[in-house]
Amino acid sequence: MECKCGGALIDGKSSYSVSKKYFSLIFEDIPAFKCTRCDKVLFDEEVVDKIQKLVNRVERDVKEIVSGAPSTNLYDY
Repeated sequence: MECKCGGALIDGKSSYSVSKKYFSLIFEDIPAFKCTRCDKVLFDEEVVDKIQKLVNRVERDVKEIVSGAPSTNLYDY
């Protein structure tokens, strides 16, 4: 993994926050890389996929709570 500016990356931990219409999520202590030149924080693809899956799941569940309708069909199970 490389930063676009060409700086060296160091291992560390970071946080990530996301706000949607009905909720806000904050993830803390996520494994990340920080660029020594531009201070940009980069996440591994696996971490990004896990974060996206969690956000999608929470968004689906919140829509179910707000609308009162199930977010999936019973035949999906």
